Amino acid sequence: MTDWSGRSAFVTGGASGIGRATAERLVCAGARVTIIDRNDPGADWNWQKADLSDLSDLPDFPPGSPIGALINAAGLPPRQGYEADILRVNVFALRALTIRALPHMVAGGAVVNMASKAGGKWRDNLDQVKRVLTLDPEDIKSFVVDEKIDAVRAYDLSKECVIVWTKAMVQALRQKGLRMNAVSPAAVDTPILGDFMEAFGERASRGVALTGRAGKPEEIAEVIMFLASDEASWVSGCNIECDGGLTAALDAQALSLPAE
Repeated sequence: MTDWSGRSAFVTGGASGIGRATAERLVCAGARVTIIDRNDPGADWNWQKADLSDLSDLPDFPPGSPIGALINAAGLPPRQGYEADILRVNVFALRALTIRALPHMVAGGAVVNMASKAGGKWRDNLDQVKRVLTLDPEDIKSFVVDEKIDAVRAYDLSKECVIVWTKAMVQALRQKGLRMNAVSPAAVDTPILGDFMEAFGERASRGVALTGRAGKPEEIAEVIMFLASDEASWVSGCNIECDGGLTAALDAQALSLPAE
């Protein structure tokens, strides 16, 4: 098992949900953890306060503090009226913060990005994804208006972008001795689960019905811990679907695969 003693890890969105579950596991493994969040994680945590919807508020990483892992777990759910912020936080802040962190990361270090089952159709929407990834952050609001993007599409698109960007970064990071992967959960029992159930409606309820329950933050955190660990040294550029078998169930139905 990876010995995290003496290693530092930064976790965005670590005040609650999947980020918090991951931060707790990193601490138990011996890592020095810093949580980046706009919400106070509590007195026992090293906390850098930052509102990731404000790209001018992104924290700097202190020199001389080598980073072993960056876990990008922060994100906004699909809330109506927040379309531009969803893209800003889930894509642009994630990318900008990672780029700031890379010069401080030690060889063998890993970045794990929070994607989603909602980003699974990135191949079908690749042209729009590319438009987002080449967009000037100042133009996010006009992009949302011009492309008639509602909250659900903003969220799906943001996670498609995360998956594509993760894959696009592999070669450049390999030359630095670094790895990047993404994790794509389905519904997870976090404080924002209600937002997803309301926004996605039947799409979300069907997913929970097919898997039997929502996932637990701790279950996703275990996958993140593996991807960040030395044991995953040959895993790079992957999008891991930790979704209780939802993708497989939907594929089986679409392909009329035999149940036994």
